[in-house]
Amino acid sequence: MSSKGSAPTLPPNVTIFTPRSLQAVQNLLQARLFTRLSASASTTPDQLLKALKSYSRINETFYLSHGNAILIFDGGKEGVELKDAHHDHFRAVCLALKDADISLDVAKCVHDAEDVLQTGFQIDAMSQGSVLVIDLMHAEDEDDDDSDDEEREENEGVGN
Repeated sequence: MSSKGSAPTLPPNVTIFTPRSLQAVQNLLQARLFTRLSASASTTPDQLLKALKSYSRINETFYLSHGNAILIFDGGKEGVELKDAHHDHFRAVCLALKDADISLDVAKCVHDAEDVLQTGFQIDAMSQGSVLVIDLMHAEDEDDDDSDDEEREENEGVGN
């Protein structure tokens, strides 16, 4: 049973991107070039969002923020023009992060991917003004990795 009036709670790796501009949704769904930037673990999502919103050269028509990750997306142009526009957006986001003294976890960044899945995100249109965003790289369970390592070490000791 669900209680009346309470909205369902989304898993931590899922958000609904509902920008003010319908153009942002169209740009995301039609994008052909993507970059994922991951802020350092010490950066809170609120700090990241504040840094992005305070920088005048950045608007929601070419990026979305989820947790400690930023997805920069571009399309509409062809070839060199597309890459130049995308790299301009990348530079603007990096300058905003630099001004806010936010560092990146370079190992978790993905540059110039031609498919959004290559950046660790899955997107699905929900309605005319919303996109479901799933961060496939969010909060990987380190406990599972530790138990796998322990099991592997135990198995290596058997039969020697």
